[in-house]
Amino acid sequence: MQKAVINLVNIIYQITAWACFLVILPLFVIYSLGGSTKEWRQRLGFYPRTPLPPSKTKRLWLHAASVGEVQVARALIQELERQIPEAEIWVSTLTRHGHQLCSTTMPATVTSIFAPLDLAGVCSLAMRRVAPDLYICLETELWPEIIRQAERRGAGPLLINARLSEKSFRRYRKWPASLLIGRTVGRFRAIAAIGEDDVERFRNLGAAPERIRLSGNAKYDLKPTELKPAKELDENRRQTEQLRRRLGLHPDQPVLVAGSTHTGEEELMLAAWQRLKRNLPGLVLIIAPRHLRRLPELEHAFQQRALTYWRYSDRLKNTENNESSDDYPSRQHTGHQNKRSMVILVDRMGELAALYETADYVFCGGSLVRKGGHNLLEAASLGKPVLFGPYMDDFREDADLLISGGGGFLVRDDEGICQRIMAFHTRPAEYHRAADKARDIAVTLRGAARQQAKLIKNELYS
Repeated sequence: MQKAVINLVNIIYQITAWACFLVILPLFVIYSLGGSTKEWRQRLGFYPRTPLPPSKTKRLWLHAASVGEVQVARALIQELERQIPEAEIWVSTLTRHGHQLCSTTMPATVTSIFAPLDLAGVCSLAMRRVAPDLYICLETELWPEIIRQAERRGAGPLLINARLSEKSFRRYRKWPASLLIGRTVGRFRAIAAIGEDDVERFRNLGAAPERIRLSGNAKYDLKPTELKPAKELDENRRQTEQLRRRLGLHPDQPVLVAGSTHTGEEELMLAAWQRLKRNLPGLVLIIAPRHLRRLPELEHAFQQRALTYWRYSDRLKNTENNESSDDYPSRQHTGHQNKRSMVILVDRMGELAALYETADYVFCGGSLVRKGGHNLLEAASLGKPVLFGPYMDDFREDADLLISGGGGFLVRDDEGICQRIMAFHTRPAEYHRAADKARDIAVTLRGAARQQAKLIKNELYS
């Protein structure tokens, strides 16, 4: 009886999905026109029929939703290429930003594609065209139809670096979503979960306990700076110094980077910066919004405040045109000239790690508003004490570890940001202790990518 109900829910899901697709088809066509013919063909499952290269005997299909999951894929692929060199790797993404990052940062041997729409017919065509030996979802990508097709084909599926927030868990537990999601989770041949809470939530959703493993977070395995050879460390420092020069920053100029910010957080960061620069007159605020589509909104807000700022890409372009690194951009976006612009708005993807390296102080966004937070250990692994707000539901264990270990600091508003940064400024020994502790904590959490790659290899040959 329950199986019949689940099948009925799946049919209703597909009817609804197709109906929605047909309704939005004109918008889909317009959206696709902004991309390329390749994009919309791939969205509908028409991937090229590409034979395996002579040096490869297996094909892995990794699905990463967007930018964050692409970072996980990068860490995992480093290990997969070491442990399974005979496997060809394809990576699909939902968003254009994710696809762009994947195309520009992955090894040349990796094929980047757009993910298919989760529609019956489309997903079966996609599976036939790509023909993977294993289909691997990253983090929380629970698309029922593509996962069903992977199971039917015998291509897994696997859920790797799996995480599930309390909010998502509560939503998935509600009827009738619980029937569809429960069946979808039950299809995974293996689940490698990030934390103990994730293990418990997936178990409660319907995954078989013997298929769930605790692995940690592979995102923290991305080429840690402090584990590089001395020669690479020197090169890394030179690159950091060069980036500072290209941004017009002096070696002793304090920098506050606000990474992955969301609506409402930029205003708080600007308020904190306005107060802090009274005591730190050279303070530079670098704002890297989580979503680049918000750039027009942020620029309008800056202009409303008559705030002089410069765009990250403009500054780099100016220096590439042999402009002196001590000069500031000739075009100020407010129309005013100012010898020292104090705010930089990041308008390019994939720059956050480099910016964290240049920073003295780091705030991790999505945490002063209810967005669940973002990756704290990317900055911590670089020896940066991390400031973050109270809404860290998606990264609660990491936040608690950093707080208890003395490498992370909870702030609730702009005043809290000011107090913490001024404490670091007036007590440099405390700052350096916190930096060392942040790095040490990050190091202890590495190794997940190696475990996950080993699991994938075992499943590939089981």
